[in-house]
Amino acid sequence: MEQNKVRTYILYAVGEILLVMIGILLALQVNNWNEKRNSELKTQEYYSQLLDDLKSDREFITLTIGDLSRKLSDYEMYISLYSSEAALTPDQVYKQISQLTLISNALTFNTSTIESLQNSGDIRLIPSTIRNRLIDLKRLQNLTITRFEDIDDGANRVTQKLSTLIGATTLPARLERQTTMKEFLSIDENLKELILVYEGIHRWKEVSFRETIGRLEEMTEDIDGIVELINMELDK
Repeated sequence: MEQNKVRTYILYAVGEILLVMIGILLALQVNNWNEKRNSELKTQEYYSQLLDDLKSDREFITLTIGDLSRKLSDYEMYISLYSSEAALTPDQVYKQISQLTLISNALTFNTSTIESLQNSGDIRLIPSTIRNRLIDLKRLQNLTITRFEDIDDGANRVTQKLSTLIGATTLPARLERQTTMKEFLSIDENLKELILVYEGIHRWKEVSFRETIGRLEEMTEDIDGIVELINMELDK
């Protein structure tokens, strides 16, 4: 009888232990499920933010390529003047080249989400196929900005020379009715240097624009590829 009691107690104790273990396992399973669910929700939120950033960058790139292409087209039209059989005069050349745009818009990209992923360590939530593409894209964006700014700085240094020869680019037009000031400043005597300076500036810009357009087109392909991969993940 005592043996039966002992056996009963042992079975009861084992049952209690099993119930506790099952409870712990269930709690761990629920906790793991919750963590997995939270990670999935967080990842989906990051995907949404990335898609917004990439869409914005894609639109900006399209506009920028269009703007740079128009400026290159204007420059090529100026260059085509030299193919004319008619003899060009300094005034004609200066008039045409001085009408080309000197100002370049800054390049900016939306990198806040990828930077947040990297800084927080949440980049691990993103599959390596997408993660590596995002990192490569950010590297290309930084390189494009750096190269564009470096070449633009070179053009700006040449532009400083222009300001010593002509003052403001609007000054010649203002002097048209001011003969005394026009004679005093003798800007026309600087036409040779002015044309050469303008030539230098726009040559710098041509190199910059062509290089930048090439990188932006590469960037567009990268963005389209990343968007496709993200949408595939969201459709799972």
